[in-house]
Amino acid sequence: MKVNYRSLVPGGYFSANPFDRSTPVSIRCNNPGAVNGAAWERQYPGYVDTVETTPGNKTTIFEAPEFGVAVWWELLRRYSVSGADTVGKIITKYGGGQDYSNYLQFVTRKTGFSPRKKVPLDDIGVLSAFGKAMFQYEAGRPTPLLDEQIEYGLRLGRSKGDTSLAGDLPDIALAQVRTAISPPVPEILASPGKKQTISLDTIEGVRRLQTILIRCGQLDPPADGGYGPVTKWALKRFAGRAGITWDPAAAVPDELDQALRAAEPMPLKPGDDLAGRIAKAMISHGYWIARDPTCFNIVYIEGMDPDGSLNDNRNNVFNDLRVVFSVDEQGVPYIRKLWEATTEPSRKWTLTPMNPGGAFHIKFGQYKAWIKGWYHTHDALLQAGTIEGYRDPLKTFKRDFNYPVAGADFGVHQHWGYDLPHGDMGNSSAGCLVGRSTAGHREFMSIILKDPRYLANPTYRFMSAIIPAAEI
Repeated sequence: MKVNYRSLVPGGYFSANPFDRSTPVSIRCNNPGAVNGAAWERQYPGYVDTVETTPGNKTTIFEAPEFGVAVWWELLRRYSVSGADTVGKIITKYGGGQDYSNYLQFVTRKTGFSPRKKVPLDDIGVLSAFGKAMFQYEAGRPTPLLDEQIEYGLRLGRSKGDTSLAGDLPDIALAQVRTAISPPVPEILASPGKKQTISLDTIEGVRRLQTILIRCGQLDPPADGGYGPVTKWALKRFAGRAGITWDPAAAVPDELDQALRAAEPMPLKPGDDLAGRIAKAMISHGYWIARDPTCFNIVYIEGMDPDGSLNDNRNNVFNDLRVVFSVDEQGVPYIRKLWEATTEPSRKWTLTPMNPGGAFHIKFGQYKAWIKGWYHTHDALLQAGTIEGYRDPLKTFKRDFNYPVAGADFGVHQHWGYDLPHGDMGNSSAGCLVGRSTAGHREFMSIILKDPRYLANPTYRFMSAIIPAAEI
């Protein structure tokens, strides 16, 4: 029987492929709280099945994520009856006896709630904040659900899954239907409609502005509603390209407002050279590309030689590429520079891993997760945001899809490889993105630190994509 996967809230996010293992299980199964295995779930509206979507791990699938939120609320209600009604008690019970101290620390830091704070089942505000933090921890990335979806799901939980008792569906003016995508690409919101005001005075107004600039290729996602220095730079740059003089401290004038509403994406015309093939691969995955000619895109290609040919991607060899490319005024991508690199852990750190769970292999995808910092002896890009990957506990030198992980504190940095030989990575990488030569790394840093987004904000988070050579 065909399942009607959907969002109950028009324009909301949902997944139609619960077996797509490139997406976190709680997201792809429309089960944001990862509530699995309870017999009562099977009687709940929207229940599809409880199956092994990941080897060794059975997961409950729902038709719509709002049903998944409702089941999470019902679980909290059952916890409350048994006396687990505070942040700390709920998360401890969630762990089923395991050590969930890291989970608790994450949620309290994310929400600002004390472990002793009671979670009232009728307080939508507290429940939404608590839920979003838990959903993010379960998925290893921020939930793609709209606030309206979460709030409707909570009301649905209070009505025991009965949509006729959950109240009216919210009216989502800005959203469009968004289904799950494979790579962890930052969220790009739907473009604003003609009647919506572009204002710098509200979070929603700034998000609308950012959405336009993101679609143009002028501002990297996400549209977070913060009117910070990079958004100001992007808007001023847009105004300049439109021939409009504008002060970032001023409101958006009518002339600029009209130009924004009529804005089209900046040109992107990839050719058949290496830069063009890289851009085409990124486009095929939905990765974002900076199209402003003054900006730089960072890409790592696993299993490719500097001449663009594929290699056998043997372990413990600097046989990957670190690439920086830009897009010219005509929209044609071109390579600024490329260097020998590695995206994988060395033999040393695979056989004697720093982490007891095994060496780390980054998952192919695009992440906005690095800031400029100092790594031991030199300038580098340090991990400051969430990335995904896999542990290799069996020491196979490969990504073991049975051991997925996600986090912002793996220490996966972009640094140099100490001029070690091409065929011996030594102790240079335990899973970091490493340029082999010292001189090459210095050149890499000197290029990217001229990016106007970094010059606008020294704490700017750089975005990098990791792509297998076979896709180029």
